[in-house]
Amino acid sequence: MFEMRKISILVFVLLAACSSTLTAAPSTNPTSSSVSIPTAAPQVVPSVIVQPTVAGGTAEASGLWLQILSPLDEAVVDTLEVDVTGSAPAGSVISVNDEILIVGADLQFKTTVPLEEGPNLIEIIASDENGNELSVMLTVTYEP
Repeated sequence: MFEMRKISILVFVLLAACSSTLTAAPSTNPTSSSVSIPTAAPQVVPSVIVQPTVAGGTAEASGLWLQILSPLDEAVVDTLEVDVTGSAPAGSVISVNDEILIVGADLQFKTTVPLEEGPNLIEIIASDENGNELSVMLTVTYEP
């Protein structure tokens, strides 16, 4: 029985030695100053993504898609022109009003559209070699 008690005490001491103990963190000096360096927050770019529907199914199967990064629909600007930027699959043909663009390997397209005072309609059409088409109509208002 005495041996059993010695073993129990030994186990208790070993467990106590191996367990973590709470310690108080050192207090901070309220008169000390610290400098924080602000980090840039990630930018969220609003965009329009179009996933088309065609007769017999979706054009997703063909791989055609269209994303307009700028301008936003119903934007009001004070410049005589606006950049239309977006992305689509490489090789897609993009029509922005009367201008025809071919999307390169970087999947990006960009063109500048002149504006008249008041509301301006911008029609963006994407098409692929299979005859699939997507279109987006944007209204941008020029107010000098």
